[in-house]
Amino acid sequence: MASPVLELKEVNQIGIVVKDVDKVIESWSSLFGIGPWTIRELGGTDQRGRSGKAKLAFASLGPVQIELIQVAEGRLFHSEFLEEHGEGLHHLGFQVDDVDAEAARLVEQGCEVLSSMPGVYAYMGTNGPGGVIFEVIRRPPQSA
Repeated sequence: MASPVLELKEVNQIGIVVKDVDKVIESWSSLFGIGPWTIRELGGTDQRGRSGKAKLAFASLGPVQIELIQVAEGRLFHSEFLEEHGEGLHHLGFQVDDVDAEAARLVEQGCEVLSSMPGVYAYMGTNGPGGVIFEVIRRPPQSA
């Protein structure tokens, strides 16, 4: 029988919503030596009909991945966060073996799926104190 609690042991990713990925990369690389950075652009439509493109940048700080998220076009899940809170910490990401099962378990515990790609990731709102979104992310096969 599965535990009713998702036991999180370590943070694997810190997601930060920013207005300009390139400016943040330039600043953080210069000030803190963070990098190298990998940049990707992704687009699509989520479960709530929001669509657009995001510019994402990734760098590693030891075992933790930093993800910078810039809404590049349209309206995305992250647009609302930026409007309500401004730039800053958006989510903490945790690798799991089964994203869909863990997301379902969290929904049973009162969380809400804010955005997801089945089998790959799910952003979870806790509907409680703390103000941080938790993301469950599919664990890479070599990490299982």
